Amino acid sequence: MNRDLLKIDSFSFSYPGASVPALREVSCAVAAGECVCLTGDSGCGKTTLLLAVKGLLRSGSCSGAIKIDSPPSDDGWSTPVGLVFQNAESQILCTTVAEEVAFGPENLCAPPAEIARRVRSALRAVGLDDYETRNVERFSAGQKQRLAIASVLSMHPKLLLLDEPTSQLDVQGKRELCTVLAGLKSRGHTIIMAEHDPRPFAALIDRYLPMAEGRLGAAASTLPEPERYLAKSALKPPAAAVPEGAAVIAVRGLRLSYPETGVALNQVNLQVRRGERVHLFGGNGAGKSSLLRCLAGLERPDAGTLEIAGLADPRPEHLPGKVGVLFQNPARQLFAESVFEEVAFSLRRLGQSCQEMERCVAEALGICAIGHLTERAPLTLSFGEQHRVALAAVVAPKPLVLLLDEPFAGLDFPQRLALLAILAQMPGSHGTTVLIASHDELPDAGWADRRLLLSEGSLVEIT
Repeated sequence: MNRDLLKIDSFSFSYPGASVPALREVSCAVAAGECVCLTGDSGCGKTTLLLAVKGLLRSGSCSGAIKIDSPPSDDGWSTPVGLVFQNAESQILCTTVAEEVAFGPENLCAPPAEIARRVRSALRAVGLDDYETRNVERFSAGQKQRLAIASVLSMHPKLLLLDEPTSQLDVQGKRELCTVLAGLKSRGHTIIMAEHDPRPFAALIDRYLPMAEGRLGAAASTLPEPERYLAKSALKPPAAAVPEGAAVIAVRGLRLSYPETGVALNQVNLQVRRGERVHLFGGNGAGKSSLLRCLAGLERPDAGTLEIAGLADPRPEHLPGKVGVLFQNPARQLFAESVFEEVAFSLRRLGQSCQEMERCVAEALGICAIGHLTERAPLTLSFGEQHRVALAAVVAPKPLVLLLDEPFAGLDFPQRLALLAILAQMPGSHGTTVLIASHDELPDAGWADRRLLLSEGSLVEIT
């Protein structure tokens, strides 16, 4: 039997100012070479536990012990524990891919030849070996996630911690990551992952550790509650039918290219009417985010025309109250000191009275089930909670068009279905057109009125 690489003994932790602990008397052991999966709903403590193992919980109160039995490497150019964050973008620091992957071993004082070898090996492991000179800013969210994994692999950790590693990966990316992790496990690496959907890794996982309200449950060798991953309709009929009218999104001949990657959108044509629910589907790097950024006035297309919510050639400053945008990385659009102020910000800009603003904020917080977070600072929340705060902020003004880029990242399956149910009501209650862009099929196949496939920059309707 392999020795225990990680031992956790009655570990508890509370964040500063929190009324309840995030972790409660957690005890477990993980053997060297084992692959363990933490399961549980959003906010149950999975991310906090991974941060504790990595030693990143700098403030707050804790008790108990965490011990990692990893002898120093022979060369001194390795780290015992590597962590890939759920929001991969938050740990990317450098401009180019090669610089990012080299950053870790450089700080471990590895010699140049060894650094170059590790960069090539890590990029090959995640399928980015032809991207060394690419600008990271032009990467899709899925590509950034693979890059973050490569940057950790280059430091040769004995224990690899992965927080929702598939949240930004398409089907092919999940297969590739599974192959990568299988290779690492075969070479003796120990892996702990927190994952809402561990099904792609079923052949690798030795044990499942369920979490709820900061506590660990009994370990299992098979996936707990497999029925929760089955699609279930969460939809309710709209409150009132929305009559057909003029298009609120009209795109004609849209073309967009980037110097580093070439064509992102190729002669895209799209018309969406008021009140329609649209699912824009496509793999990582297909151009989904680029199209949404063009619609939001954040990218200037090379050719073609577009109109949204009655605005031709839209600019971001013209969109408040008319178009709401939820980005892949919610931290990029959160800045206020409290959740209430975050949701109220756009309403203040629209000149609402205090009474009307408070009513709209309360309604949006209720819709997104985050009323209990009103006084919390948004950037201290979990990734999934940040997503719901950002969604509440864009929903509150009741826009004509709602553009959502990968809105399910960080949400467990019940929350994904609940989100779809919320969005299903908006066309009927507010006349809102909802466009969801995602690399996965929707958890409720009956949600969308229309399904669009974007592949290699070209758009087609799926019947």
